[in-house]
Amino acid sequence: MLIDDQRVLDAQSLVVQVFKSFREELLGVFGNAEHTRKDDNTPVTVHDVVVEEALRAALAESFPEFGYEGEETGASGSRDAYWLVDPIDGTSSFIRGLPFSTNMAALVNDGVVVASVIYDFVNDVVYTAVKGMGAYRDGTRIAVNESRQPGDLFVYSMTSPHFGRIQEALRALKMRTLLPIGASGSHYTMLADGKIDGIVNLLKGEGLHDNAPGVLLCEEAGAVMLPYDDLHGVYRSQFIIGAPNVIDSIERSGLL
Repeated sequence: MLIDDQRVLDAQSLVVQVFKSFREELLGVFGNAEHTRKDDNTPVTVHDVVVEEALRAALAESFPEFGYEGEETGASGSRDAYWLVDPIDGTSSFIRGLPFSTNMAALVNDGVVVASVIYDFVNDVVYTAVKGMGAYRDGTRIAVNESRQPGDLFVYSMTSPHFGRIQEALRALKMRTLLPIGASGSHYTMLADGKIDGIVNLLKGEGLHDNAPGVLLCEEAGAVMLPYDDLHGVYRSQFIIGAPNVIDSIERSGLL
């Protein structure tokens, strides 16, 4: 689907506006939000649904050409170009009052992520990216850190199964591997902002909404992806992404 660049930017701005409008409400229950359990035993709060439905309504009114797919309430409208939304990424952190929760959204066009928003509502920081236009934190361009050398490299693993093997392989490359608390949105912003150097995600079938916004942000910040499946675009689910020197070293080693 052919999309005008200005429409993408305008829609992205609306997403930011809606997310920011809920900050006071979310902080009011941060660390004390009531929740239930979904069929997959993951937690959900009424605030997940409220944010998701508010954004759906706002986009439908102003940008009816875009469809919508929310983690909690499903898909509607166009499947050629649609917003893929995780209303509260890191609901467990949100419930506990841990500072790793974000609001996330990605615009998917013909299977390719072309724009994204990650809003760190705890610290009131907005991360945005548009394909081919760079990655930004509150309007300031950001980039992965390409200056660190082996011995000073931190890699987050979002894959807990076989963590020991991942840790051992990367230790041989003089990379320190951590299994962090938190959620994917927080991890991806840290990579894009140069605070960590790589992310291991080898879980098959991981939710698209967990990865799509952050992967685009990191790639627009200069990160490189090493795929471990044959999927493309928004459907990529098994990969390592990081600063170019990190990915080059892992790929050449053949250890993972």
